[in-house]
Amino acid sequence: MNPGPEADKVLLAHMRDCLGRIHEYTNAERARFEGSRLVQDAVIRNLQTLAESSQRWPKP
Repeated sequence: MNPGPEADKVLLAHMRDCLGRIHEYTNAERARFEGSRLVQDAVIRNLQTLAESSQRWPKP
């Protein structure tokens, strides 16, 4: 059951925020990701959140 378009917008914004944080933490540089365990943890956590959010995306 789809809760509605407003819920979809909130979910999509949440997913976009996760992607933005990942980009911010790494500045799109692999070396920055690989060089810091703190950055790795932050990126992995946001990937987990993104995956959980995508599972909530309504099925057609």
